[in-house]
Amino acid sequence: MQNNQGAATQEQSINQENKPESRPCTLCQTFYGTAATQFYCSKCYQSIKKESPIKNQLQQQVVQEIQQQNEIVKLKEDPSKCKICKKKLGISGIQCKCEAYFCNKHRLPEEHQCTFDHAEKAKQQLIKNNPLVDHKKLEQL
Repeated sequence: MQNNQGAATQEQSINQENKPESRPCTLCQTFYGTAATQFYCSKCYQSIKKESPIKNQLQQQVVQEIQQQNEIVKLKEDPSKCKICKKKLGISGIQCKCEAYFCNKHRLPEEHQCTFDHAEKAKQQLIKNNPLVDHKKLEQL
């Protein structure tokens, strides 16, 4: 009888070794998951599997935006030198609206191929400072 019990315990231990470890799902805590599914139940694992490409794309976009911001910071030149001729400016440096510093010779937008749209800025300022007068208001006075 002891041999039968010994054989039964050996079978149980072999069966337990062959069974993959299962735990309650880390998300829903309702069903069980295995190491193959990263301890998610089948339902949660499928939903995570579908969402992962979207998350990867979002992460890549965030990384690209950070790299672009870093490039913009690198593009800003040393304010102590003219961006065109690299002449030392001292206190006579002039900052253009395109956020670059220039000497007196290159200060004009035509001289340094300015990227700032001065004409559009002037139009917007005129519209802001000179609102249209409505004729209905004049009649009421």
